[in-house]
Amino acid sequence: MSQGEHPVQLFFYTMLVALGIVGNSLVIWIVLDTARAANTIPSSDFILLNIAVVNLLISLTRNTLLLALDIGYTFSMSDGACRILMCIWVWFRCVGVWVTLCLSFFHFMVIRSSHSALGKINERRNVIVIVAVLWALNLLYSSTALALTSNTSTNISSLVVISSTIRPLLGCVWIFSTDTAALFYGILSFIVHEIIPIFLMVITNCGTLFLLYKHHRQVHRADIAITRVESEWKAAKTILALILLFVFCWGTHIVSVNYYNFYSSSSTRYMLIIARFSASGFLGFYPLVVTFGHSKLKMLFWRKQNEVS
Repeated sequence: MSQGEHPVQLFFYTMLVALGIVGNSLVIWIVLDTARAANTIPSSDFILLNIAVVNLLISLTRNTLLLALDIGYTFSMSDGACRILMCIWVWFRCVGVWVTLCLSFFHFMVIRSSHSALGKINERRNVIVIVAVLWALNLLYSSTALALTSNTSTNISSLVVISSTIRPLLGCVWIFSTDTAALFYGILSFIVHEIIPIFLMVITNCGTLFLLYKHHRQVHRADIAITRVESEWKAAKTILALILLFVFCWGTHIVSVNYYNFYSSSSTRYMLIIARFSASGFLGFYPLVVTFGHSKLKMLFWRKQNEVS
């Protein structure tokens, strides 16, 4: 076992990683099975599916390696492996942030307007195109890792650790010719892939809640409208819970890692433990929030459970 890893810590981290893999796999399975049965997939479920896919991929390509290291396996990455893995990690983490924003923004637009059947088809097509573009653009961005990362131990300026998106991992580090270039790239990544989308998540969710509050005061005359608003309230609460969970895990991770880096000592090592769990928190608890907050998925989940048992 790696130095300093307590068995209790290892047990809970294993449970969190397992929850991220099994839980997100179940969400993917239920959404795809529902789409197959209905021969279509709602736009919101398509976005939830993509978030679950990203979470699962991060859990498999990143968290399982960290868990293996904690258990006691030792391995070293070649330059080629570091470049490929860092590219994958950055790609998945960036997509995860922007697709989560896409979910928040989509629900805001749904509240603002009502769609006909044809409008829903166009809406679904637009959502698919936007999500596909997010995957492609972030892959293009993450490809910089193929040229700027290495497992080198020589005295080359490494990236200042301020961004959770491009944080060095498992001995793989970003290398730059100067500290200024490293700091510039780190701050740019931090602003573009973390601060901006998270700020927009908060703004769009506040906008959604405000619109629903206005609608709720205007629809007391129609039972159908009231039913629709109540349904949208439930959806808004679920999305708000996801956004709060995302922001909390991200903020805790950022604060704990950077606090440790700037005030590194034996007494602050607990901050690394907090960082480890917060980095995987959203991946593990996302399936629980979605399953118990999404009424259709909740019903289908229990139905599948009964079929299996």
